[in-house]
Amino acid sequence: MKASAHLDAPPPPSPRPLVTVGIPAYNEKRFIGQAIESVLTQTFTDFELLISDDASSDGTAEICAEFAARDRRIRLVRQSRNLGPFLNLKYVTDHATGALLVWLAHDDMLGSTYLEECVRQVKSRPHDVLVSTDFKIIDETGKLLRVESLAGIRADIPWKRRRAEFFRFPVYSNTFYSFYGMMQTDAGKQMFGQLKRPTYMSQIELPVLARLATIGEISSFPSATRYYRRVSTSLYHTEQKSIMGKSSLRRIAIQARHFGKLIADQVSVLLHSSLSPEAKIGIMLHLTYYYSVKCAVILARGRQPDCQADV
Repeated sequence: MKASAHLDAPPPPSPRPLVTVGIPAYNEKRFIGQAIESVLTQTFTDFELLISDDASSDGTAEICAEFAARDRRIRLVRQSRNLGPFLNLKYVTDHATGALLVWLAHDDMLGSTYLEECVRQVKSRPHDVLVSTDFKIIDETGKLLRVESLAGIRADIPWKRRRAEFFRFPVYSNTFYSFYGMMQTDAGKQMFGQLKRPTYMSQIELPVLARLATIGEISSFPSATRYYRRVSTSLYHTEQKSIMGKSSLRRIAIQARHFGKLIADQVSVLLHSSLSPEAKIGIMLHLTYYYSVKCAVILARGRQPDCQADV
């Protein structure tokens, strides 16, 4: 994208770490310190923490700078202008130097053994481009709300069955949480090279995961060492408030168009992929059945309100 040519360049890392944890930060001074601390206290230490502050105005950048001054594993870039959430996420991906990459939202946290467990899983599964733990969902105070088990994409399930999960709109499914797993950095960069900037960031997980699923396998393993915080100021809620302020007909039209574009994109990615004709036919048959049952639910409700992910 031409816009990326004008981004501020981060300082060169030395030496090259195995893992890059990328935080695309913007105006979240309440939780950014906890997010950073959760990375710095990892049992696995061969990492860099790349923070791209998207021209924050609430003190977030200053908090990040304090941490960066104390720990050389942190690379902090303060963008001179606001890029928006998509380009900021792309930035930490494009400038990651580790062979493995983890995206961390500025209000989420990692359990202390998260990187260690994910690296072990990646090394045991060379065909995977993305591995994910389960997730502990917490509220703004840190209270545990529930645990999301990504049982539908466990590594012991044949990839032929798991793969179809990433080419459909996940109504009543939590597979989208795998967006926040550990990926092969080269696969992430390749994926972003194919991805256009969306109108809305809500459900950005879907085009990302569909593209990754054409590059290699995606799997989960049963360890809830990742914390996902539900906050009223999230990007998802901000976008939803904007949509809800419109008339009923306009709101329905926007949501239907958004969901339709997401579904069409997933199908397009599948059809233009290098998967075998047999694999494509099998997934398309699965999708035909799935959408014949779920289409009305998707248009009427989207995901379950309590299962919406956001960046």
